[in-house]
Amino acid sequence: MPIPPVFVLATLLILLGTQLAYLMAPRAPQYVVRLGLSTLAVLVGEALGIAGVGARLALGELHPLNDLALLAIVQWAGTRLTRREQAV
Repeated sequence: MPIPPVFVLATLLILLGTQLAYLMAPRAPQYVVRLGLSTLAVLVGEALGIAGVGARLALGELHPLNDLALLAIVQWAGTRLTRREQAV
């Protein structure tokens, strides 16, 4: 059974976003939490792209600008919330 290219590209985008966020702020939150946040951001970005919200640029069925924008916002928010909780 062949795997659609959009799943491979989305997986690579999730892993790349997670790794970059982990390199920028390694201590907060943990890697598994970052992986979940990246997955959530890409899924929401794709849903918004399918709905017609955001940039019209599409790489096959993948909407990378929506995904990357949401990925950056979600990872930043996750880092801020985790650091705030650790400070208290």
